[in-house]
Amino acid sequence: MCLGYPNDDAPHEAFARASRMCPGTAMRHRLLWLFGVLLIGGVTAEWLLKPPLYANAHAIGMHTVGLLVPFVGSMTFAVCVGWLGRFGGRDVAAATILFGLLCLPFVDLFAAPIVHLDSDDAYRYSLYAHNIVEHRTLWGSDGLVHDARAYVDQPGYRYWLAATIALLGGEHRGMQLFDMAALLVASLTLLHALETRVERTWFVAVSGFLLASAPYAAKNVLLGNTEWLAVTLFMLFVWHLVRGRDVTAVMLLALVPFVRQNLLLVSLILVGVIAFTTRRWWLIAPHTVVLGLPIYHNLYYAGELRFLVTNLGSTAKPAAGPADGLVAIASVLGSKVLLYLGYHANEEPLTLAIAMVFAPFGSALAAWLIVRTPGWRRWLLVAVAVTAIVPTMILGGAYYPRFVYVNLTVILLTGLAFGDRTTAQLRRTPTASASRSTPASGR
Repeated sequence: MCLGYPNDDAPHEAFARASRMCPGTAMRHRLLWLFGVLLIGGVTAEWLLKPPLYANAHAIGMHTVGLLVPFVGSMTFAVCVGWLGRFGGRDVAAATILFGLLCLPFVDLFAAPIVHLDSDDAYRYSLYAHNIVEHRTLWGSDGLVHDARAYVDQPGYRYWLAATIALLGGEHRGMQLFDMAALLVASLTLLHALETRVERTWFVAVSGFLLASAPYAAKNVLLGNTEWLAVTLFMLFVWHLVRGRDVTAVMLLALVPFVRQNLLLVSLILVGVIAFTTRRWWLIAPHTVVLGLPIYHNLYYAGELRFLVTNLGSTAKPAAGPADGLVAIASVLGSKVLLYLGYHANEEPLTLAIAMVFAPFGSALAAWLIVRTPGWRRWLLVAVAVTAIVPTMILGGAYYPRFVYVNLTVILLTGLAFGDRTTAQLRRTPTASASRSTPASGR
């Protein structure tokens, strides 16, 4: 317990003594200052950036820059707290409250409808979702755009969008902030669970990547793309995994390729590793049941035994023969290496600036994790990296750096979830783990 000081003490001397005797008090003062600076600075920036939102209803554009502030500000607070000491439950609550407070300047815009560019990915998902809600159907609605009743575009996101439209009463600015809140909660709960379960260096580095990628993550939400939801599901998978909730974890893992089918091989590899390390082979069954959602849909609504969507992208063009095909693929792979260094020849400077903040750091960090991870787990990370990156290099295009963001996040979180520990070892009690891997913070 901290005691008071005599009245004749100068204020600064009293605070210095209190800081020495009660380091937890000093830490709380620092965090209070950080909270206040982020709140005041964020609200000021929002009021300056807010006016263009009244004149432009498009979901994304320079007029929406102010909407990035709540998510980025809250992630800044959360990661800084984790770097300064331990990231506890109260800190999760504080970061969530900060997000809510930073959303208040936009309260009069919560119900402002948003529109998407015709034929854009977000436009198609919006069209599908509204049809699902209005007709109370589980049909994916691809036939409204394409001449097919089977899934043509990525299947899962439209159902999340339909659920939020039904819950919130439409597509509007409030829905965009709601989606950011979902990603934020997943990020905060994961940081809280991992902070005492992994090496301190790993936690600091990967949380730094999550902070560096926060501006793009928020932009991905505004774009109406699917990657942020795939990342959210993967974060929840890791959170349940490290807490020993295997059934829920493998089901969430199966939902990841339902949102982004290019992550199918990653999902299959990880469920196999979980079943092997835990010797609970039956876990493959619930994963397989959820993984089959596209098959059930296509059989029922289109009469086709089909899993993969037909819209696979067009980066790699069909070749005349096997040799030409290999040359074409090699050329595409070579040209896309620079994407993971933050550069794209056809992108505007602002997009490149956002990519440069996290892409080179995340790529270097992924390589570092792979190199320092011992034994078979190193090859697990290599397999995850290859199966995540190569499909998007060959088939993926547009909306740079969306694939860089989701792939690097998946690789790094896999490193945290498996790394140099078995699944069972990750489930140590926080107290025991903290005593070995996290220095005392005085909080």
